[in-house]
Amino acid sequence: MPEIPPRPDNPPHYASPPETTVHVHLAQDEPQETRWDFAWLQIGRNAKAIVISVVTGPWWAAALRDVLEEQGPEGAWFMAWAAFGTALLLDHARQRFVTRVLVWTSAFGAVGALPVVSELIHVMTGSAS
Repeated sequence: MPEIPPRPDNPPHYASPPETTVHVHLAQDEPQETRWDFAWLQIGRNAKAIVISVVTGPWWAAALRDVLEEQGPEGAWFMAWAAFGTALLLDHARQRFVTRVLVWTSAFGAVGALPVVSELIHVMTGSAS
């Protein structure tokens, strides 16, 4: 039969545990930032969307011109901003090519149908002429 070794004596309750020192060294290489990073522009995606929006933008501009004649400038501006805002929200939420085309189409249609430059001057200067 194997012998069981005697149990070691427990240290007294007032004795402190042995002192342990832990050294942790972290080395992390920072990624080098390039100063000329234009990836956020998404040039290829926007260029393709603009090419399609050149075709679909005049359809939206025709609809806005009809609203401008029927409802007046307030209704047309509201419809243009509502469509542009909705397209921006959809593009931000889904980030699909179709939603980017909707953003550009709503922008081109508003610029093509509404007096954007004169309204911008009116808002900036307060002059109606």
